[in-house]
Amino acid sequence: MLVSAHPPTAGFEHDLDLVRASADQLVHDVTLLDEAALAGASLLPGWTRAHLVGHLIGNAEGLTRLAQWASTGTPTPQYADQRQKDAGIADAVGVFADELAARLRAATDAFVAAARGLTPGQQATRVRLGVAAQGREITAAELPWRRLVEQEVHNVDLAGAYTPAHWSPELVDRLLTETSEHYLTGSDVPPMNLQALDGDWAATCGDPSSRTTVAGPAPALLAWLTGRSSGEGLHVDPTGPLPDLPPWF
Repeated sequence: MLVSAHPPTAGFEHDLDLVRASADQLVHDVTLLDEAALAGASLLPGWTRAHLVGHLIGNAEGLTRLAQWASTGTPTPQYADQRQKDAGIADAVGVFADELAARLRAATDAFVAAARGLTPGQQATRVRLGVAAQGREITAAELPWRRLVEQEVHNVDLAGAYTPAHWSPELVDRLLTETSEHYLTGSDVPPMNLQALDGDWAATCGDPSSRTTVAGPAPALLAWLTGRSSGEGLHVDPTGPLPDLPPWF
């Protein structure tokens, strides 16, 4: 059984404000990329930084479609098919940073505007993520949080100056809780006790009699759990290698 010190906080308008602030940083960081940097590798296998920015643009456009689903009541998939998703990523290759940053800003602004227009009743509408609406079901109220996570994690994946150390304490606390709840109750995750040494966040899973403790700063824990580090800054008790984790969603 998993126990977490803090459940995720909620607040639709608050999350939209966080999306705007996060987008300001992300757009700024994209404008700093020259042609060679855009063609260079991101932290995601097989993707250049340009591919990654294309994905971020397409994600904002897709979440806007989900907001329209909630607004109209007409099912509108995030991506109609895999071809649509892949085309948006490929379209970013060979484009200069200023143009990509402008596309990213416009797509994010359109998402924020569409989401802000949702009434409380529309925010309760259940929509489905993914290609052809085959992904996880969420409420439209969760769309700003999903966009915030996308921006913050993928800014790290740009392999630039933005690192997990730049994640806000609120983002870290909420995403640690969400990630642990999503994965650490799974049968393919080893028994573990997770402890943030710079706060009171903690989570446990599995058989207490055979549990490994992984401790460290909260951003380092989250970077490891999300596959954005190999465990730098973490300590294991009993001493040994870090447990093997399933892929992050």
